[in-house]
Amino acid sequence: MSTFAFDAARVAIEQPDNQFDLVGFADSNFGPESYLILQRAFEFDEQDTSLGMNTYHVEWCDQGNSGYGGVSRAMLTPSSVEFVFDSEGAEFLGGLRALKISFQLEPAQFAELSRALERVFEGSGCLVIADA
Repeated sequence: MSTFAFDAARVAIEQPDNQFDLVGFADSNFGPESYLILQRAFEFDEQDTSLGMNTYHVEWCDQGNSGYGGVSRAMLTPSSVEFVFDSEGAEFLGGLRALKISFQLEPAQFAELSRALERVFEGSGCLVIADA
């Protein structure tokens, strides 16, 4: 089981062009070595559905390590988020089975992150949010 952990120097929460939610964690503000990006479109068309792209997208450190779905559990606390990936996710993420990302956020930023992750993982049942 391949696991990894890093401290996020940057936590990004965006809605580019009002088309999708994007949540990103990176170990550096410029030229990160470790990063995770989660995205989910606001709307899906027939092609998205037929191709299995009508869910969230995960990218780990490279576009070659990315795919749709793949998270079995995401546990969010005010100081970290821990992901456990299912076998399909581990396969497209280069063997990564678990990832812990630590961060320092103000309460308002944590609330914004919580809301964004709820939207990204909507309907998946994998997100658990702990208040303490």
